[in-house]
Amino acid sequence: MDYKERYQSIIFRMLRPLFHFWIILLVFYLIYRLRLNTDLIPWFQLPIPAINYHETMLFAIISGLIFIAIWILKDLYELDKPVQKYFQTFTKVWIYRIITITFISYFWTGFLFRYWLSRFIIIVWAISVFVIMLLFDQIRNRIEAKKNKNWNNKILIIWDNGTESYEIVEKIQKNMTYKTEFTQLDDIWDIQLTNYLIIIAAWIFNKKDLENMIEQLRFSNTRFYHITEWYFLEDVVYKPENISNLVAMEYKYSTIDGRNIVRKRIFDIIISLCAIILLSPIMIIIWILIKLDSKWPIFFRQKRVWKHGKEFTFIKFRSMVQNAEDLKKDLLKQNERSGPLFKIKNDPRITKFWKFLRKSSLDEIPQLFCVLVWTMSIIWPRPHLLEEIKNYETRQKRLLSVKPWISWYAQIFGRDKLSFDQEAKLDLYYIKNRNLFLDLYVILATFKVVFKGK
Repeated sequence: MDYKERYQSIIFRMLRPLFHFWIILLVFYLIYRLRLNTDLIPWFQLPIPAINYHETMLFAIISGLIFIAIWILKDLYELDKPVQKYFQTFTKVWIYRIITITFISYFWTGFLFRYWLSRFIIIVWAISVFVIMLLFDQIRNRIEAKKNKNWNNKILIIWDNGTESYEIVEKIQKNMTYKTEFTQLDDIWDIQLTNYLIIIAAWIFNKKDLENMIEQLRFSNTRFYHITEWYFLEDVVYKPENISNLVAMEYKYSTIDGRNIVRKRIFDIIISLCAIILLSPIMIIIWILIKLDSKWPIFFRQKRVWKHGKEFTFIKFRSMVQNAEDLKKDLLKQNERSGPLFKIKNDPRITKFWKFLRKSSLDEIPQLFCVLVWTMSIIWPRPHLLEEIKNYETRQKRLLSVKPWISWYAQIFGRDKLSFDQEAKLDLYYIKNRNLFLDLYVILATFKVVFKGK
């Protein structure tokens, strides 16, 4: 996939809410001027009510924001997939907006709006916006379709020899505005799947083949759909979508995409900023104590692996001797934990004075700054070393499909007492089922773990 062209397409789509908002305001203003200028329609005269310009335009702004909010909720501002059933969905959004602004105009008059809102302006404006915006979007969609044909954003359809598969392919081909390529299962292993914007598996495939296909796409932005009436994969997150009036299951490893990424980021920023402010006195005390206790660097920095297998700088308060990493090589034989991770009881690299720091997890506080720069987040799998990642099993590598976090789901079920395989299973469950309430549960449970010193 040509990433430059893909991001140009995304930017082109990101401008839609801005255009929609200005269309709503411009049309409203023109209807407002038309209502006040009775000379424009001499044969159609209406008494001019007491209309306040500022209140009228405030109503238009509120209406525009409501329209965009409903549009977002209906997934019509998707950035990287075709919009299906556009006219039907657009009409629903328009009706929802009419109901909402009618409620506002009726019940908020005398409260937010001291003057009367002109019913003529609202009715004519609502009809005009529907026609003009629909026309604008049709023109914009045609321009986008033409650009998609010229750009290298392609769709790959994988099909078998069955009649049902052929009918699916024929139906999709008629409705797609992207470049579309076709192949059969036996030929896909010679194809770079990440070169495609969307991959659609049409009809019946072996589950192992489906798993292998989406495994190749783990670190890519390619969307994977499966159209069939027989079965779907249970080990991934799936979401029903409409493609050319066909029900397709979209497979992905996590629920974190689209709007959820924005929500998660806002959640991280709020929590990390509040925690930094509240814990700043403790950070200053720890800083002073480390400085008085030794000449060590205050912080311990290390390269860890994060999303897509990339490296980032992991930071925490130093609680080990200065040559801890060199001593680790001599202690590997004493490792008490199964799997790729290293852990021994009474680690000699930790000074007695700083055992409390690690047991209370206060050494982790500086990672809140990693959250602010978005190399980490508050909750999800723990970041590991590159040499540990190399020993991951295929399924465990799915942990790298998301960003690393300060606290993690497995921690509240036993922390270092779990084997790595048990920890990975718990974290993979979290990745698949993550939601806001589960995040709040993990945060509250983490306090319990920390206070008990587990």
